[in-house]
Amino acid sequence: MDLFLITTSRRTSNRVRSFVRDLWSVLPGSERFNRGGMNLSELTARIQISTAKVALVVTMFRGNVGDIRFINSNGVEFITIRTKSAALKREVQSRKAPRINSIHSIVSLNSDNPDVIRLGAILAEVTDVPVVKSDGIMPLGSDYSNMGSIVLDAPKSGSVIWTHYHSADGMEIGPRISVKSIQ
Repeated sequence: MDLFLITTSRRTSNRVRSFVRDLWSVLPGSERFNRGGMNLSELTARIQISTAKVALVVTMFRGNVGDIRFINSNGVEFITIRTKSAALKREVQSRKAPRINSIHSIVSLNSDNPDVIRLGAILAEVTDVPVVKSDGIMPLGSDYSNMGSIVLDAPKSGSVIWTHYHSADGMEIGPRISVKSIQ
């Protein structure tokens, strides 16, 4: 069973398509597809046929990643993540990281921020992976070579950072999303 269907809005750009490909590579149990002219009812049917829990629809704003909309199997949008910016995998790390086969944990580096808590709870519910509170990222060793962690942080700037780390060596593999708001 797929956890996520990942696609773009109807209007898109090369950068948004690259971002969708990057997100697909770090979210195991996901399927990406080109939406084309598919409307919301056709997208809902696609979610139901695939048995995915959620569709992530990535929109464009001025050629960059705009929103990430979470849509359930009934076609209801239940959360929208408005991005401030999004860095692609190639902009975050220089080496080619493998496709992640499973998510080891969702790490909350700042558990006091309500947006970190909310986003962590939603990702935990969809992925069936627990949220772990931590002070930092620790490599787990070679036994975790195809595993990754979703890391949520709220540095002093106040915005939430959502990124992905390789569990074996503790290196950031991206993509890195700076969240403006969660609606």
